[in-house]
Amino acid sequence: MRKPSKRSSFAIGVIAAYLISVLTIQLASSGGPIQPEDFPETCPENSLNCSMIGPNTYRSDGLTELRFSSSLETVMSESRYWIDSQPRTETIGKWTDQTHSVFTSLFFRFQDDFVVKGFCEDGDAVIHVYSKSRVGISDIGANKDRVASFASHMSNVEMATSDCVTP
Repeated sequence: MRKPSKRSSFAIGVIAAYLISVLTIQLASSGGPIQPEDFPETCPENSLNCSMIGPNTYRSDGLTELRFSSSLETVMSESRYWIDSQPRTETIGKWTDQTHSVFTSLFFRFQDDFVVKGFCEDGDAVIHVYSKSRVGISDIGANKDRVASFASHMSNVEMATSDCVTP
């Protein structure tokens, strides 16, 4: 029987290391949906893997909310449309006023939580957004970019005008 070459042994080692890394990341990334009553108030202090549009804005260009002259149902539906259009995304929790999705990176399969919470205030639909990596200390800007992309989409989409009422 022929002995494997150094090249093939190296390649097998690299593949094995990759598979072990992905498996370890998946095991460390487990978690269930964030319930509406548990929507995070803030990102961790000095976090490099979290972004939030809300009263305690963080890594989101100072946005404290996204506000629309439309029904909460319409706004949440458009939020879900954007989420569903993103690659490697799974919705793990869906309520009338909140959606929790998980975005998965391509290469190492890192998972990021993405939560959109909506409510009515003064006749407008208002949404807050929370996006955070499940593991690691940095997201290389992925959550900040994701929140910015979402905010841009929501700000540019046309929605039927109406007073917001909670369904």
